[in-house]
Formats: sequence, structure tokens, C-alpha cells
Amino acid sequence: MFKFAFRGPRLSTLALACVAGVTFAASTAWAADLGPTSKEKLYFRGWPFKPEIVTDNVNRYNRELNGNVDYATVTHGDYPTLMEKALIAKDKLDIIYANPPTAVRFFEAGWILPADDVPGFKEAYEDMYPNVRDAWSYKGKTLGLSYFLSTRGMMMSNLKRAKELGITAQPKNWDEFYAQILELNKKGVKDVYLPHWFNEFYGISWAFIWEVLNRGGHVVDANSFKPQLDAKGPAGKTLEAWKAIFNAKIVSEDVLSYNEAALVEGFGSGRYLYSTQAAYQLGVLNDPAKSKIAGQVSFLPYQGQSWGLLDSALYLRTARQRSPALNEDVKRFQSWYGYKDQAGKVAVGQRWAETSFLFSGYKSVMEAPATAAAFKKGLARPEDYDALLKVYANSPHPDVWKMVWAEEFNSYLRARLGRFLLKNEPVEAVIADMNDKINQLNKKHKLVK
Repeated sequence: MFKFAFRGPRLSTLALACVAGVTFAASTAWAADLGPTSKEKLYFRGWPFKPEIVTDNVNRYNRELNGNVDYATVTHGDYPTLMEKALIAKDKLDIIYANPPTAVRFFEAGWILPADDVPGFKEAYEDMYPNVRDAWSYKGKTLGLSYFLSTRGMMMSNLKRAKELGITAQPKNWDEFYAQILELNKKGVKDVYLPHWFNEFYGISWAFIWEVLNRGGHVVDANSFKPQLDAKGPAGKTLEAWKAIFNAKIVSEDVLSYNEAALVEGFGSGRYLYSTQAAYQLGVLNDPAKSKIAGQVSFLPYQGQSWGLLDSALYLRTARQRSPALNEDVKRFQSWYGYKDQAGKVAVGQRWAETSFLFSGYKSVMEAPATAAAFKKGLARPEDYDALLKVYANSPHPDVWKMVWAEEFNSYLRARLGRFLLKNEPVEAVIADMNDKINQLNKKHKLVK
């Protein structure tokens, strides 16, 4: 049916899920020239995830290739909004982080350039899994190179607490999950669920989107751009379930003001039975230095329904005015940082996998024995490894993220969903408001008349 080449005995699950129908030939020798051609400064900015690793990577480039890259972390505020303001102001930005919906918006605005012309792009593209290529493509262009992939919305479980409560049943889908926690609540069990409803751009709004997708729904039609949210369908069922657990006081109102760090710390305290988290937090939650339940954090496996969505980020090249020499330098650095270094190794991507539990869009990283060994260290049980790959392989990429207005809708959802819970509003009214907002955005961006 298909053939692929890979190294490492245990990543066939991911390869089977992502590479079906694709032939992956061994890569050719690496011959890209990635050193700078000028002495001009290159500006690289990103969000605050392990900035010490990013700084060390940049320092290596500067040291080994005589580069002149200036890196700084954007530490305060809503990252996509801050980047948008900086791009509008024509700040000195050359390489930036972005999630796919942000990349689409920036591309449409003319603020970023596709990665199709960077050194080594053809090989990088061939090294990507097909689902990754699709997630990062827009209007026939690949918007950037791989920073990371993960499943966000993985339903993590506290094995210690489950054992104490005598729980052995694993819910297969969202309906079974909510039925279980409501039943536990009726029995007087406290702290059964800590949801991903925190107050950041990828918090409660993303939680709504992935649950609609997991239930088989869609936010928007990819061809007509018409809203697809229905009070009687997956969207309505999602909000009805949220209302039920919020009104039953299973979830504290405090969660709506959390950031992600507070969510991770809360689950790492050992209080909760379940929590929706990013998959890469398994490495944190099973670390004795960072979690009180290290070695006891697992997750609900894929049993026919996906959990969460495919969270990913890219390294983007901005379209600011640069000299021809600096423009070439930026392309070379994007290739070095986002794919292979001067030795032909996916050094940055491999480092993220081994140190931070971050998946890569590249087969050469995901199918390396070192990656498998690193992931297994962050898991509670041996059987969780194959289960992790299966959850990841079945994580959907949101249809709405290919819309130019995705970030605007995301900001709207973030505020609207919090108000819905706090004011106990009717589900039908909220869904109608969401669909109205989509129609307004379609008209604003002239997608429909």
C-alpha cells in the first residue's frame, strides 16, 4: 500500500498514521551554505517558552557561523496582537514565531513571506508529514518552517487519584467523560476536572474549537465560508456540557482568570483527577522536580474520538524592507534554525524533542531513536508511548484556522465564552451570536457579499 524509510523501531504508529500513500526516499547530502553574507543585524523574536534554549541556539549560530542575530523574548501581553502591532509599526523584525491562524492572517496582510525559497526548502518539505504540510500551507505556499507540533487538549489523568477513587473506566468520548465526572460530583467527589478554560489567546477559545471538532462538527465551511455552528449539533452539545459542569460547581470560576502556568501547576498539585493540557506538559507533570504526581500522569487514549487539536508553531520570515544581502541572511538563518544546521542535522528541532517533549513536523526528528528515548522518559507507563503517538496522529487541524479572520474570531470567542459561563446564558443565543460574528467577519474581509 505504501512505503517509507525510517530509523527507530517504535515510531511506526506515527508514520503509519501520517505517511499513508506517501513514498519517503532517503535524503540527499546536505550542501546548503547557511552563513551570513553581511554584517547587518538580524532580529529574531518569540514568546516566552524556555528562552534560555533559544538564546543558546542563537548563540551557537552566531559563534559557529559568525552570525549577527539579535534574539529577544516577547514577555508581556497577547503575543499575536503584540506581533501584529509591531509589524504594522514596521519594527525591526525578521524571524518570528506564529501559530497557523496567525501565519495566515499575517500572510494575507503582506507582513510575512512564504518559506518556499529558503535554502534547503525542497528537502525540508519532503521531510514534513503530509498532515503537517497541509496545516502549514495556504494558497499553495508553505508559510514557515517547523518549530513544534503537539496535541493541545489531551485529557490527562491522575493515576494516583483514580486508584484512590477506584476508577478503572476510561471514557471513550466527550459524552462519556462528562457523564463520568457529573456522576462523581453527585457522589460528593471534589476536584474531578480542571479544564483548559484559562485566559490566554489559546485557552478557552481553543478548548471550544477542539471539542466541536472532536464531536464531528465544524466551525465554518471551507468552500462557502458559512458558519457551521448549530445549537442542536456538536457546538450546542459542547456548551450544554460546559454549562452543566460549571453550574454544578465542578469547575471553579477562578479557572477563567488562570494562565497556562497556573493550569499546569494546578494539575501538578495532585488535587485533580482530570485536566485538559498540551501533550508536551507530560514532560513537566511527570518530572519530580516540578510535579507532586510525577510518574502518575497519563491520559485518555484514542478510542475512536480524537481529543484536542493539532497545536503547532512555525518560524516565519517577515516582509520588512531589507537590503538584498540581509534578506539572504534571513533566509539562511530561517533554514538553519527551522530545519538543518551547517552539518546537515535538524539540531534545533531535535533539541526541542529531547529536552522539551515537543513533537516536530519532520520525519527525520520524529523517527529518530533519540526522540523515542526522550519521550519515554516523560511518560508514566511504557504503554503510554504508542498511545501518545496515536492521540497525536488523530489530532485534527481546525478548519477555521485557514480563515483570514481566525484570530479576530478567536479573540471574540475568548470573551464570549467566559461571559456565557458567568452569566449562565442560553446556549441557543450564544451559538446565534457566534454565527452572526462569522457572517460579520466574512463581510468585513469581503469573502461574501
